[in-house]
Amino acid sequence: MLIILMSVQSASAENINIVDVYSDIDSTDITIHSGEHYTDITLKAELIFKGNVLETKQFYLDEVSSDTDITKIAFWELKNPKEGFYRTRMAMSMDGSVLETRYYNFSYGWQAMPGVTIKDIVPDSSGISIILAPYTTKIGPKPVLADVEYMLVNGDTVIYRTTDRRVTVVQATPLLKDWNVLLENNHDYSTRVKARISSPKDAVIAQSKDFTSKDDVRITELYRDETGASATVEGYSQVPFDGYVVFTVTKDDTLIEEVREKSPVLTNSDDETIEIIWSRKLAAGIYGLSVEVIGNDGDILDMWDTVIESDYDSSADATPEPTPTETPGFGIIPATIALVLLYLSSGQTRRNG
Repeated sequence: MLIILMSVQSASAENINIVDVYSDIDSTDITIHSGEHYTDITLKAELIFKGNVLETKQFYLDEVSSDTDITKIAFWELKNPKEGFYRTRMAMSMDGSVLETRYYNFSYGWQAMPGVTIKDIVPDSSGISIILAPYTTKIGPKPVLADVEYMLVNGDTVIYRTTDRRVTVVQATPLLKDWNVLLENNHDYSTRVKARISSPKDAVIAQSKDFTSKDDVRITELYRDETGASATVEGYSQVPFDGYVVFTVTKDDTLIEEVREKSPVLTNSDDETIEIIWSRKLAAGIYGLSVEVIGNDGDILDMWDTVIESDYDSSADATPEPTPTETPGFGIIPATIALVLLYLSSGQTRRNG
């Protein structure tokens, strides 16, 4: 039985492995790869300083699909970290048995400057923008090549990741990535950026930032006349937009017409033109037109105010009054008299004959 259990554990360890580990004084992440379907996996992260475990984080995976990478992220909560040498220990267990252990060492407070720095991170519901800059020496910036990894995190799990490889960083370099997964409205997410350089020596830096996802749609084009109007709206979020476009016509502060039109579902970079027709043409004059995009929560996402100048002459379409016709009752009498006279005349003619 012992030999069988050892062989099963060995087989399991070969088909599920820790493939990447990173840690600094603020956070840590671990990536595992599973070649088969497994259940009941536990990942344990320990932050160690001078042989003492300062913090412990655990992740529980009820199920892992075949041929899958899973990345988990945790944030350390040290209030007053001391300068020195730290070690993070990662252990993966299945059914209570440790399958693999990995370590990541780093220093805090007096570590060598990395070849690049992440100057700024701005995440939102469409993607993430960062500025990556090289380390500057006395003689100026030192160009480097970096692999930049962008992660979208839901809770403690990375749900989307993509990498720019061999990015040339000669000066402050802006980079942008879109999320290619759908997001929930009014949901809290985290983003994580890792930059890795291999020259002159291997170094990795990471930085994280939170954001709350929102639906976002903007008006990009507008057409209007006395007959109707159309608005082109474009999505700027991976939260599906399922709202309305409202067209409101006024004249001298008086509401003339309001049309509320349902928009097709839009996500980032999608655009659609919504067309409407007024219930009747607007008579000659100047009107105010307000177009509002109403979001999933009923809030106004965008607005466009303009005017409609109409030269339409409403009298031109007026139906002409019909020409009066003779009333049938008044035409009967002359016709009857004529028939009587004709009859009498024909009778007189017969008598004479």
